[in-house]
Amino acid sequence: MVTLACFLRVKGWKDLDRFHSTVLYMISANVLYFVFTTNYLLWAFVPDVPLYPILNELLYTLIVFPCSVVLFLKGCPEEKGLPVWHYLKWVAFFAVPEALYAYTGHIAYGHGWSWGWSAAFDLMMFPMLWLHSRRPVLAYVLSVGITTLLLLLFRVPLAGLMEFDGATSGGPDWFTLTSPLSAWFYEG
Repeated sequence: MVTLACFLRVKGWKDLDRFHSTVLYMISANVLYFVFTTNYLLWAFVPDVPLYPILNELLYTLIVFPCSVVLFLKGCPEEKGLPVWHYLKWVAFFAVPEALYAYTGHIAYGHGWSWGWSAAFDLMMFPMLWLHSRRPVLAYVLSVGITTLLLLLFRVPLAGLMEFDGATSGGPDWFTLTSPLSAWFYEG
């Protein structure tokens, strides 16, 4: 909620029109992560409150990430090239709290993903956000390549992507309150 507080403090909503397409780019990327990995998550938040995990993800997708995009781009100096100090500050702003989440058990990793991969992803994500705000078509082309590489590297199974298990609720077991999220990571 620090991100939302900062967003409100600097009146980030005034710049939302300016960065709207990049906000949608970030939201779309996160939604695609869940489409591709619904039954094969590489990472997931483990909320303190026993809510459906999807509610936590919606909070990040629809509030935290959009506010972060606006704050990151609003603070970027208007100069040629991505300002290194600003870039590294935002990578740290994402990577350090995630390290704390991992240490305290508030984020779980699976299928070879780890905090190191998340930090490396952050190192790539912020330049891509910056690039999208200036050259969106190039950012989309590069994103297809990066996504394909990550899907292959982590062997994300795409066969059966839209299949359901036949249960009336549909979707993966980890959406139910009776199935502990941690068991999902240790199933064979």
